[in-house]
Amino acid sequence: MRFGLKVNPAGWDDAARWAGIAESIGFDGLWTGDNLRNPREAAIPVHDGPTVIAGWAATTSRIRVGLLIANMVFRQPTVLAKAATTLDHISGGRFDLGIGSGVWPTDHGMAGTPVWTARERTDRLAEFVAVVERLLSGDVTDHDGPYYPYTLAAMTPGTVQERLPLIVAANAPRALAVVAAHADGWVTFPGAATEEEFYAKSIERAKTLDEGLAGREIRRVLLAYGQIDPWASEDGFGRLVERYEAIGFNELVVYAPKPHEQAVFDKVTAKLDTYR
Repeated sequence: MRFGLKVNPAGWDDAARWAGIAESIGFDGLWTGDNLRNPREAAIPVHDGPTVIAGWAATTSRIRVGLLIANMVFRQPTVLAKAATTLDHISGGRFDLGIGSGVWPTDHGMAGTPVWTARERTDRLAEFVAVVERLLSGDVTDHDGPYYPYTLAAMTPGTVQERLPLIVAANAPRALAVVAAHADGWVTFPGAATEEEFYAKSIERAKTLDEGLAGREIRRVLLAYGQIDPWASEDGFGRLVERYEAIGFNELVVYAPKPHEQAVFDKVTAKLDTYR
């Protein structure tokens, strides 16, 4: 089991502090989100995700850094592929790119992007991820897709990593097919579902994904969010790892703790290697 820490920092001091903690503790990955604003409360600070990653990439030395998840609502795949390449260079080949279709009306509103139907959202995800994958691989031929056409592309320089990891957020069957076709990893999270509902659905989704992968192995990332609380207790963290590892997850990404969760966080991370 690999462990990642996701931080949505209030400012650079906060971001730098958590980066130091994550790297010293031994987390495998350091992640941040990609929203234009907090979807529920406008007063909560939100920074640009790739810019935060650039700061982390330049000030850490071991830990992998990444976006969970780059937001398709207000990004173009060509621009994101170029940004990902730059972040890969700044980090010395430690960058992971998560991609998702976005769900929050606030992102659509602030970006001036019409809210898509479920079908269009998945169609866009399929084309978006395919474009990013082909550009990061060095294929710069013109593309005449319905949503993200482009010409005259160049990807110079290329990525530091031979293949920059793509991790795609997906729950529905058509989105899981995008993971199977293009991704190096799958990330999922409960959203508004109860933990039991999500657990049962995760088993079904993993089976659907396996059918598309046809034996290919990928990272399976659980983002502990919503009804999954990793910091409820030290024993609860261990049970969480065992429960989801048993159904195929091999990576757990947890949020930075709130002040009242700090004591459990400290106990768990003091022996993080024992949960691997």
